[in-house]
Amino acid sequence: MKLKIWGIIILVIIIIIAAFAFFTYKTNSTSYITLIEKSENEEGDFYITVVNPHLPEYYIEEFDIFIKDKSTWNLLKEDIMYIATYEKRFENSPFKLVEINYINSMRTNSPENIQ
Repeated sequence: MKLKIWGIIILVIIIIIAAFAFFTYKTNSTSYITLIEKSENEEGDFYITVVNPHLPEYYIEEFDIFIKDKSTWNLLKEDIMYIATYEKRFENSPFKLVEINYINSMRTNSPENIQ
């Protein structure tokens, strides 16, 4: 009888630990990003395709960051460097924008981007 109670207690503890680990996984990243493309998917979600320009060439890869607010998405310009904080809740979930700031001294020299 005591063995059965201990088995149930251990099982409950394992389930609680697994649930806690599953729901608390979150990755935050802050880095320089260069905006490559602004897009909207079929569901009406706004996202940007970006690249970290300070990585070595063999590490550079484009990735998407979803943006909750359309007004934020409208203010962003392509081929401009920003510093952004973005997060991912689960391993296979998309990145979501937390904060983004324009870097005045690090923009490209394209005439259409100079204001």
